[in-house]
Amino acid sequence: MDVGDFRLVVKVKLVPDSANSGIQFRSQPIPNSPEMKGYQADIGKGWWGKLYEESGRGLLWNKDNEDAVKKEDWNTYEVLAVGHKIQTAINGRKCVDLDDPKGDLTGHIAVQVHAGGPTEVRYKDFQLELNPEPKLKTVTQ
Repeated sequence: MDVGDFRLVVKVKLVPDSANSGIQFRSQPIPNSPEMKGYQADIGKGWWGKLYEESGRGLLWNKDNEDAVKKEDWNTYEVLAVGHKIQTAINGRKCVDLDDPKGDLTGHIAVQVHAGGPTEVRYKDFQLELNPEPKLKTVTQ
């Protein structure tokens, strides 16, 4: 289903942390391809907490959040998209706070495992809220 304004809170574990994954949102499948086009809340060494537009504009938010991450352990990731405002948090720390008038307002939510070497990425405890208040719930820092 297409999702507009939403909040997703999910736990994620990446092994090894040197691998790469992400949470696609407001994204669309690319015909005849296993890939999607749209926002990606990034996961992985050098990428945790960054915001990327897959098959689009590339890196949209490039601040480092490595010290918020529990390496090779469960991490709570929150993605909040209300209108053109995109916010994310990892383990209670705000990572992204972006107003993006060029971004899509609806699309699919999906999880990604990046091509490359052996990677294990686990997700659990998905909580999806539609039409949420525009305030991160998990932020404590």
